[in-house]
Amino acid sequence: MSSATRQRATVAAVFLGLIAVTSIWLAIDRRPPEWDYANHLENALRCRQDVAAGDLGAVFARSSFYPPLVPCAAALVYSVLPSDAAFGHVVMLAFLGLGMVSTYILGRRLAGGTGGVVAAVVFGTAPLVVHHVLHFQLDLPLASLVATFLAALLATDHFERPTWAIVTGALLGLGMLTKPPFFVFVAPACLVVAIGMRSRRAWLHASLAGLVAVLVALPWYGPRALGLATQFQNRSFKQAEEAGFPAALSSASLAYYPLNSPSQVGVIATVLVVIGVGVALRRRCWYLLAGLAPFLVFLLLQNKQMRYLLPLMPMIAVACALGFEALPRPGRWGAGVALAAAVLWQVSSAALAPPPDGARWPHRPILEALARDSGGAPRTVSIVANHPYFSPSNFRYFALRDGLHLRVARAWEGEPIGIDYMVLKSGDLGPPLTIDKARQVGERLAADAALARAFPVIGEFRLPDGSTASVRARRLADDLDVTPDALARAVTAGLRARLGEVMRDVEGLEIRLDYDARILGGRITRLEIAAAAATVGELRKRQPALLRVRDVLVVIEDALVNPWSAARTGRFDPLDAGRLRIERATVEAADLRSFLGQVKGVGRMSLSLGTGFVDLTFETPGPDVAARVRFVPRTDRLFVLVAERVRVGSISVPPLLVNWIMASFDPSRGIASRLPFPAAIAPVTVTPGSVRIGGPESRSP
Repeated sequence: MSSATRQRATVAAVFLGLIAVTSIWLAIDRRPPEWDYANHLENALRCRQDVAAGDLGAVFARSSFYPPLVPCAAALVYSVLPSDAAFGHVVMLAFLGLGMVSTYILGRRLAGGTGGVVAAVVFGTAPLVVHHVLHFQLDLPLASLVATFLAALLATDHFERPTWAIVTGALLGLGMLTKPPFFVFVAPACLVVAIGMRSRRAWLHASLAGLVAVLVALPWYGPRALGLATQFQNRSFKQAEEAGFPAALSSASLAYYPLNSPSQVGVIATVLVVIGVGVALRRRCWYLLAGLAPFLVFLLLQNKQMRYLLPLMPMIAVACALGFEALPRPGRWGAGVALAAAVLWQVSSAALAPPPDGARWPHRPILEALARDSGGAPRTVSIVANHPYFSPSNFRYFALRDGLHLRVARAWEGEPIGIDYMVLKSGDLGPPLTIDKARQVGERLAADAALARAFPVIGEFRLPDGSTASVRARRLADDLDVTPDALARAVTAGLRARLGEVMRDVEGLEIRLDYDARILGGRITRLEIAAAAATVGELRKRQPALLRVRDVLVVIEDALVNPWSAARTGRFDPLDAGRLRIERATVEAADLRSFLGQVKGVGRMSLSLGTGFVDLTFETPGPDVAARVRFVPRTDRLFVLVAERVRVGSISVPPLLVNWIMASFDPSRGIASRLPFPAAIAPVTVTPGSVRIGGPESRSP
């Protein structure tokens, strides 16, 4: 047997061992997928539905930040292996195998044959990697495609070989369709290769590779081109600050990766990596160092999690191999024995700590109870806790998997508007960042007898962590001992008081109710709110953005309120609505400019109104962006914004491209997704002096 064959057999044996460990773990563990793991599995099932329906546009439109490659790969596996415990892990194992093979090729090219084996084994058995084999997330596939791309990039021989150039371009596009940070991990290596290019033919091949990458990735990135930078910034800093991460340049933040990496890479491997980096510096192995350079980028970000460094593992493993090969022969024997022992320890520790849990969480019984109670009709259920094994994410996935007509929502705030069922949990409610909302719901139900009466408990379930899940359903009976007229007066007075939470400086306020005897069960046929003028905004917030509107008429059809809170305490507690429609509203140009000046994030935007259009100008650190925007009515949403005459500096942008991108920024989509019931507005008319919704012809009789 040749040495190359032995090397490949060793890598294959380690990979088969990891498959065996994963299979044992799956046979024992019964915990539901947690958080992002469940979200990605849900995306896989939705991709399967979209592909089955022939709707490829929906495949590329689903997520604003996560591309579809990995979920759709899992969707293909699910078609032949529809098992929660298998289809996602099959995809993870496939990417693990790809990553080990690619890392072996990189290691063999940069550190010799034995070094290739060391690199592949170190990559495949690192605790960080083994952990992610057991969880369906995007970081391991990203790491594997980074390794595959870097190996293919080396094979281009500085882009002198056209076939490998095309392969590299395709891999670049596929990597970007795995997760947007892909480019950060491969850009330094691309720069090193570009510096070494000497011929015009090589530059032609590199351009061809870039074109292939754009063609592969453009369907998903095109509509999101303008928004990804903001998302990166929010995820890297804003959301990290909200979650309580230390400041980006603080000692605690800068020390996070250096202190935690040895436990996730392996102590022995970490020592060899340090030696390998020294060898690479001495030998001027810039390609290897470029593959490690993205570590500095992530070191400076405030949002830090070890999984973000997983795509560096292939090059970390190659550096380990280089350090191993630099040892004297006795040192290599000793390091080999130590690595073998570390591999056994790391794999068992990462896979079995914490040990797999054989207890089943009762998601399916709870969902089946909800389906029976609702008679299979579409309903909304609020999962109040955010425990890793009892959260909206895994309930949403299981509901989709079982084909139930249930919309799963998070813990509600303010009032349970549009909520048909609530599922609460005692004991551990989840991480500190989300626990307040869950506690507020529980405290509100305990203190508010009218709300508890409207949502009685219909079932309880014991959970494996010793806590209890209680299911509450909305039940409204018309058993009040008041007349419909008296209850209507109480509802009107309560609504007038609550409007103070969203309106001030109100002129000519009128509230009209169209009702019958069903109001005793909380049902109001039509509710109208009219005002000659009012200043509106979320007044309960600090420094809310306020907008002055005039000639306002809002109509709510099939409104549902809590009749007991209205009758007993005179409080207006909304529960649901058939539809909300803004029939009339007028905003003067000066008031609109004042409002936009208060909205965070648009302070550098100016506007002017014309006949049927709005001219917008965005001041940016680079060239300013100007556009003319029109409102186009739609029956399936509030409105659509159509842009024309778009210019970036002095450059005109084709309207087709702009409106393709704007489709993902349409504010009506976001508004509709946040509302718990359908909403509509009358046609919008823009004049040089105002923006008007509806008009005299929209007035109710």
